[in-house]
Amino acid sequence: MEFAKPDRFVAGAAGDGEQRRFYLQIREGSLLATVAITRGQLTMLSLHLGTVLDEVSRLAAVDTAEADRTVDVGPLEVPLFALFTANHLQVGWDPVAGIVRVSLADPDLEPPYSLDVLLTPKMARRFGSRANRVIRDTPACPLCGQQIAPEGHVCPRLDGYRAVKL
Repeated sequence: MEFAKPDRFVAGAAGDGEQRRFYLQIREGSLLATVAITRGQLTMLSLHLGTVLDEVSRLAAVDTAEADRTVDVGPLEVPLFALFTANHLQVGWDPVAGIVRVSLADPDLEPPYSLDVLLTPKMARRFGSRANRVIRDTPACPLCGQQIAPEGHVCPRLDGYRAVKL
């Protein structure tokens, strides 16, 4: 499935503590797709999108900087039902069209699921800003990086001897 001109491409989360789940949501017209993703994958996707846009700007003399600081802070749309969990993520630049292609896939499903989203540089920058906000609003253990539930968690870096609390 391909979203050639998405109206909205956002990251979001639902749940608290260790029950917190991360999602990517794409809307194009009346078509809505939600894909589950891990916190680590969301972090890497956000970083990689920024890196790709920075490199394109530097090497190809293409202005990929965002003109404004508008960030979509609206909630994820409901129903929040993930089509699949993205196990494979790819980010690429199409120099002819001047767009970023984000590919999400789960090849382990039968038949394999995949979804491509074509983004303008501005939309990709806005996605990165929102994704960073979603990631930042999720507490993580300063030692191991795992999410900390409201009741704390047993940190593997401490060999399980004490629970880390916020």
